[in-house]
Amino acid sequence: MSKPSGNHIEGLKEIYELLSKLKEVKRTGWLERGVREPESVADHSFNVTALSIILAEIKGLDIAEVARMAIIHDLPEAITGDLTPSQKKERIEEIREMEEEIVKSITESMPRNVGEKYLEAWRKLIEDGSREAKLVKLIDKLEMGLQAAKYIKKTGNKKLLEIYYSAVESVKEDPELLNLLEKALRQ
Repeated sequence: MSKPSGNHIEGLKEIYELLSKLKEVKRTGWLERGVREPESVADHSFNVTALSIILAEIKGLDIAEVARMAIIHDLPEAITGDLTPSQKKERIEEIREMEEEIVKSITESMPRNVGEKYLEAWRKLIEDGSREAKLVKLIDKLEMGLQAAKYIKKTGNKKLLEIYYSAVESVKEDPELLNLLEKALRQ
């Protein structure tokens, strides 16, 4: 991302350009398993954001905080690309530092009080300490599992079961989300 211009309206254009790049980044896990024309990171991020906000409201959580976390959760991928968990695991510290720098750069193009909220939301999400962070991370996995179920039913591709069962494992701490995910593959 280019240096912030100091004009926060111009900063919105910079953020828009970054968000737009996510439309072009295809989800790597689907590509590796032979899904033709898979969803983009932007598709995934929209679903995570919408589902997170709705569920936050149902559960009485801080909706604004959840929205900030969900919106920004994959934004660094506009620059890094969509890395699979195994790719991230190999270089976890390097990638965390890189993502932190990307998020800092993004938030610097916002008015200070707004940027600080987004940077703090990012850090809480990474630390996984708040109920809001836990919810966004659960929804991130839930959405992946729901998408896997959709692709499995559409294509019959059994390689996608690995992703589906990974999501099942990730959401099993929430019985309602687990039930939703299990129904998605059966129906």
